[in-house]
Amino acid sequence: MYKISTLKNGLTLITVDIPHLDSVTTMIAVGAGSRYETKNINGISHFLEHMFFKGSKKYPSAEVIANLVDGIGAVNNAGTDKEITYYWIKSAKKHLELSSDILSSMIKESLFDSAEIEKEKGVIVEELRMYKDLPPRYIFDLYEKLQFGDQPIGWDVGGQEQVVKKITRNDLIKYMSSLYSPQNMALIYVGNLPKNIDEVAEKYFLDLPKGEKISFKPYKAVKQDKPKVNVFYKKTDQVHIAFGVEGYDRNNQKRFAARILGIILGEGMSSRLFRQVRERRGLAYSVAATHAPYIDTGLFLAHAGLKLEKIKEGISIIKDEFLKTTLEKVTIDELKKAKEMERGRLAIRSESTNFLAEYFGVNFVLDREIETFENYLKNIDVVTLEDVQNVARELFQKNRFNLQIIGPFKGTTPFEKILNG
Repeated sequence: MYKISTLKNGLTLITVDIPHLDSVTTMIAVGAGSRYETKNINGISHFLEHMFFKGSKKYPSAEVIANLVDGIGAVNNAGTDKEITYYWIKSAKKHLELSSDILSSMIKESLFDSAEIEKEKGVIVEELRMYKDLPPRYIFDLYEKLQFGDQPIGWDVGGQEQVVKKITRNDLIKYMSSLYSPQNMALIYVGNLPKNIDEVAEKYFLDLPKGEKISFKPYKAVKQDKPKVNVFYKKTDQVHIAFGVEGYDRNNQKRFAARILGIILGEGMSSRLFRQVRERRGLAYSVAATHAPYIDTGLFLAHAGLKLEKIKEGISIIKDEFLKTTLEKVTIDELKKAKEMERGRLAIRSESTNFLAEYFGVNFVLDREIETFENYLKNIDVVTLEDVQNVARELFQKNRFNLQIIGPFKGTTPFEKILNG
């Protein structure tokens, strides 16, 4: 399905040719993110992502880049997370070279104009404020801070306003040179590709700056002997919660059983949480659960927007549904359905060139290898009822529970009683 090779400068090239399409996604993935930051530059990974769109030597302003992209009917964007950053353009196949030229120019010769940096600080601050006004989004930032504590993996990807405002041009250049090296990146093309795609890659990306590849501080496990609760006070008509535990890392075989457990508990309208919280009691519009791995840790959580006057009932039901999976095995029908759901959802997502580019790029940059869909699904298929229950028993211990709340509450005592009950 894919081909992988290495350019002379050490850049990994991943191509996925889908001849029947008329489009191509061009993506650069980098092993950079907020885990690589220190407190005095927290948010710089995200800041750098913004600045790449503000102009390069060849395309000297954000307006020039935007006009070029819009002028060919393409779409471009980027994303920054804790362990990965990626940049992409999706265009008609005939514009693949222009997309490559724009992306390569952004990466290798951005201007980092001082006036634009100062202006962009205001943009980023407003972005941070926007997220704080979106409880369904902000709840995840707060939850990870609660679970992981005061270490890079627990910090906000976007950073703090007061820190962002102090970031300088030199900070950006120094940080970029510490991680944006060809050996720490992957170039991914997905779609209707020309036969000379290797030559195109070399033409535009062979002269990337060398740079370095620093390491982030390993996750330091937080000793937890009782449940943790945090309330972010906000006047809302709906209470948002994230309830979960520390999960498994990207290399742990148990992550497959944890993924199945997440599907059974909280993915889709037939999941246990959806039935109990929404359909039977009408306590929420949205409720879901999932397991998400990082390089050296992970998390398993449920999140919901609950009826204000029924918040205690909602939390109790979610907790009880977690604990039920430790006391009795899920049914064989649930197991079969979860496996088929994962297979079907993957098939649907894999029709997107952006999904494929992100999947292959993130896999390679984080793991230095690619887990094929076939291998992934084989690992899903061999998960047993016992595997699911064993994972539930290992994860869902009361002393490991974490509960983050956004709502009009000033104390944590009533919620601590629920978790300890």
